[in-house]
Amino acid sequence: MAASTEYTDTLKKIKETEEQGARELSERKKALEDELHRLEEESAKSLAAARTEAEDYVAKEVAKARAEGELQAKELLGTTTNEAGATAAKKLDKRALAKILDEILSEFKEA
Repeated sequence: MAASTEYTDTLKKIKETEEQGARELSERKKALEDELHRLEEESAKSLAAARTEAEDYVAKEVAKARAEGELQAKELLGTTTNEAGATAAKKLDKRALAKILDEILSEFKEA
């Protein structure tokens, strides 16, 4: 009978150990899932912040490039306007005018 009681006690200890192990595993799994969830949330926040920062940077760079382009266009337009005015103010002699007309008309003759 003592062997039977000892056997029953051993089975109970085994069952208790299994249950305790299962509880510990369950708790550890829960803790890891919580940690994973927290990391996913942090990652999502970090990505959103990086995306916003990148969009702001792109917007600033586009505005900067647009301003620089407009400035260059104004400078080029001013230079071209001055050159056009200077060219228009020149008086051509008959020989220079004939040469220009010959060049223009030669384009039409070749075609």
